[in-house]
Amino acid sequence: MKAMCRYLCRILHGVVLLAGVVALLGAALQFTPWPWRAYRGLGTTANLSARPPTHILVMGGSGIPGESGLMRTFYGALAAAEHPEAELLVAMPRAASESEASQAYLDELARRGVAPHTMRILDRGRNTREQALRLADYLGDSIGDATVLIVSNPEHIRRCAAALRKAGIRHLAVMPAHSLSIEDALPWRAADLEAPITGSAPAAAASTAVAKWVPDVGGSMVLRYNLWAHLGYTLDVAREWTALAYYRLRGWI
Repeated sequence: MKAMCRYLCRILHGVVLLAGVVALLGAALQFTPWPWRAYRGLGTTANLSARPPTHILVMGGSGIPGESGLMRTFYGALAAAEHPEAELLVAMPRAASESEASQAYLDELARRGVAPHTMRILDRGRNTREQALRLADYLGDSIGDATVLIVSNPEHIRRCAAALRKAGIRHLAVMPAHSLSIEDALPWRAADLEAPITGSAPAAAASTAVAKWVPDVGGSMVLRYNLWAHLGYTLDVAREWTALAYYRLRGWI
């Protein structure tokens, strides 16, 4: 019995050590460009078509208002402006007549200048696989001549393209909905501001006392922004790699 306990303790000790090493490596990874590179890589796919799109497929997101929904409609409107002859389809689980969320996408696109007669809801798709099959059914006999421009979050592009190809749609282009960069300077310290922030004497004294013990990271863009952005990229990549593995095991891609 004691031997078994010692054996289990050694296994537990090894698991804890391994988890600690993985955690340290993961933390160190956030200070490198690799999370962004992996995230950006998911927004591309091979064998893209150079033909102008006949259809713009805006994948359903978090709803309107919502980060992914607004980003996708923003880029969908840009794509519609660049290709006014293409039909714009919004992939949603329910029809516009049955869901306020579906209609909100059409309304948002209309606000951005997309002509109502050029867009419609591609309904009855509860996930990327079903949405790909619904689009294949919608295209019908013209599937071989159709060129589909995918508009979705960057991490979703590769899986979406693979699902569409599996459904028989061969001519694809992509428009990943990347966030636009902030080009203005983002100073933190009062000395960096054009109009330094001042406060009452007691508050300023308290701030000075605290500042002796708290390091100033105001000039470090890595600690202020990049680290947290990379953590988000890492979570998105891990989730999407898991989804890609699941889709491949199911034979959906």
